[in-house]
Amino acid sequence: MGLTMRTGLIALLLLVLSQLAFWAMVTVAERQARPADLASRPFVEFQVLDENDQPLSGQGPIRAAYQGTSGYRADAIEQGATDRFSVLFTVTDKHQPLAFFMAIRENLKAVKVNGITVQPDVPLPELQGPITSEPAYFPLPMNVLQNGTNILTIEKDHAGMVSVLPEFSIGPARELASAYRWKNRYLVDIPLAGVAILVFTIALCLAVNWPQEDRGRMHWLIVFLGSCMMFTVTMTFNPVNLPFTVTGALIVLFQLTIGLSLSKFIAFDIGAPRKIHRAIGWITGLAATVLGLMLAAAMFRDDWFELLFPMAIWRSFSFVILMAALAVIALCWACAATGGGRLLERMILAICLTTFVVDRLSSSFDIQSPFDPSLPISLYWSPIVGPLLGLGMILSLARQAGEARRTVVDSNRILAARLEQQDAELARSYEAQKQMRERQVMLEERQRIVRDMHDGIGGQLLGLMMQVKRRDTDLGSVEQGLQSSIADLRLIVDSMDTAEAGLVESLRAFEHRVRPQIEAARFAFTFRIDLDEAEPGPGPRPTLHILRVLQEAVTNAIRHSGGGAIDIVCRYQGSERIEITVGDDGRGLPEAVSGGRGLANMRHRLATIGGELNIDSSSAGAQIRVNLPRF
Repeated sequence: MGLTMRTGLIALLLLVLSQLAFWAMVTVAERQARPADLASRPFVEFQVLDENDQPLSGQGPIRAAYQGTSGYRADAIEQGATDRFSVLFTVTDKHQPLAFFMAIRENLKAVKVNGITVQPDVPLPELQGPITSEPAYFPLPMNVLQNGTNILTIEKDHAGMVSVLPEFSIGPARELASAYRWKNRYLVDIPLAGVAILVFTIALCLAVNWPQEDRGRMHWLIVFLGSCMMFTVTMTFNPVNLPFTVTGALIVLFQLTIGLSLSKFIAFDIGAPRKIHRAIGWITGLAATVLGLMLAAAMFRDDWFELLFPMAIWRSFSFVILMAALAVIALCWACAATGGGRLLERMILAICLTTFVVDRLSSSFDIQSPFDPSLPISLYWSPIVGPLLGLGMILSLARQAGEARRTVVDSNRILAARLEQQDAELARSYEAQKQMRERQVMLEERQRIVRDMHDGIGGQLLGLMMQVKRRDTDLGSVEQGLQSSIADLRLIVDSMDTAEAGLVESLRAFEHRVRPQIEAARFAFTFRIDLDEAEPGPGPRPTLHILRVLQEAVTNAIRHSGGGAIDIVCRYQGSERIEITVGDDGRGLPEAVSGGRGLANMRHRLATIGGELNIDSSSAGAQIRVNLPRF
């Protein structure tokens, strides 16, 4: 079996199931709202009365034959003010509660039993629009009934050339009251609830910021729901007495809007190609042109009006029948083609659109339930399914919101997994780069140590070796050179050992190295650190520059100050700088020292790491102030 044939069979099955569900619902509701003996009489008799409630001269009783749900109809004369229908009925027990039920109460003036006026159970009509089908219910007072034959008189406004008495029943009050309540629920309460639900659904659609690909579909959904709601409100509940021509024009306009909007919405919903959208536009445009010309032509002549005006209304009904029927088929096909995708909401919509077809067909033809051929369709179903239509659309919106949320959750889950994977890759890359940097730093430090040892210690040792070779050896200068080399070597080691631990640790290691040297030279030595223990260090190279500067300052103080005490103080200068002061109580720096290469080298070392060197020298001593940035 080909895929297309299989899809067609499934679509046909869904179409049958949706129609079975619709007709089952219709059959139950019609049985509840329709007394069993509404069609029990083949005809009724009536007279046409003038303005004084007198029979027109020369006119006897006229028979109105039963014509299904249209009631009892007969051609009448044009003149007249009132149609008085007379119905005979038999009472076997006048103490048994009886009532009079009429399917439609429009144009009703009075109901009398045996000449006594009977008041309705609900005196004022609830449906006051141009198109109404509200029932009437009159309890029959026991005091006016008599056992045997009674006469019921129904007076209605005489309208035109056709006199009509809607279907009616005279029977047990409880049964007719139940039918009356059910019919009022279906004609008044449920449509009102439907209007409220449709308003809520439209507001919900307007409140959502739809993605670009959904905006066309939601635009036509809003137009469809709004036109259905306005048609129900205007034609059923609106109490404004509109002229017949205005009512007819509104009906045509509403039918065109409903047919166009439901077709466009379904086309967007099932993902129809652009040629389908263009076909809908052409069909609607053609229908609007033809109906507009028919209505315009009907205004010129009375005989044209009687022919063209009803024809325009029926043709507008035919337009909705065509569009709704095609939409139902398209929905069933879409469900079959997608493997039952969105089955519930599409079947609800198919059932609702079926009411559009049945309502408009029943306006011209008597349609019976397939489950009970004796049960005609008398309710106007489009307003009744308003709540179902609104709830179906809310269900669709809820499903879309759920799908959107699942999409977001799934996307977040996928994104989280990808981010986790990327984090792991970045971590591996970072670790590899870190190892590369560490190897690079080790190589740079190794090269630095080699250069420092070659340029500093190596040069000093080479000079000492040359003195020894020339036998031009001063033990004092050799000892001093060896001490300088050892001190420089220790500074290199300290800068490597303590640089990662922080600046405070490097300074304490420096204190440990120079204290024996200072005290051996018989100087008092104080060392104070007023820095945060967590103060970070600048790194091995800058640390070595700082320690060499401090070592040079201490060496100058020992050799040239002539004092007896050396103080080193480390403290913060503001929030961004650190100051290390090396002071003595000697006679100040000699001119040879203050202008020599030693201080110039110290300034150069500090400048390479963003520091400064300041000197205060007087007869009371000298202070070497090392100003550093916070690293």
